[in-house]
Amino acid sequence: MTAPVLLAGAGPGDPDLLTLRTEAALAAARLVVTDPALLLLAAAFAPRAEVVAAGPDPSATADRLAAGPAPALRLYRGDPWLHPAYAAEAAALAARGVPTEAIPGPPVETALAGAAGLALHHRPLAVTLTLGPLDALPAPADPARTLVAEVPDTQAAAVRLAPAPTGSPAVAVVDGTVHRDPPPKPGLLIVGAVAG
Repeated sequence: MTAPVLLAGAGPGDPDLLTLRTEAALAAARLVVTDPALLLLAAAFAPRAEVVAAGPDPSATADRLAAGPAPALRLYRGDPWLHPAYAAEAAALAARGVPTEAIPGPPVETALAGAAGLALHHRPLAVTLTLGPLDALPAPADPARTLVAEVPDTQAAAVRLAPAPTGSPAVAVVDGTVHRDPPPKPGLLIVGAVAG
């Protein structure tokens, strides 16, 4: 039987947030195809492996993983099931008769907010977390909803939302730091009930 290609999540790319299972899979891998943002992380944790960046074509990624030395691993930023390329790449591997096994990883949105000290799920506040685009903002009448959106420019996104829905503070997490007046950099924008 062919060894499965592992489809592993690396969280936001912080080495401290790798799961033990992903870390062990990287150490054993001979080929790692990874999101470009994770190249240095993959090289550090997979010293025996050839580490290459995944391209935009799921079929080409599947070809590379199927033809490469085993064990092969596809490393995704965040959790594999939430990554936009996961479904197409897993289907392309299945079409080639290559078995796969997914290894969960922390979703980027919750991992970065947690690293910044924001408790997004604080049961006494009955917070409901929504991961999605800014267009998916919760209704202003529901201050118990929290939206976390990864945006290319936190300052522009915060301006677009001003004023925030009633009772819904907006904060941004940029480079692991919480900002109430965010700089114009990529980061997470958090709108709604936030404990922390």
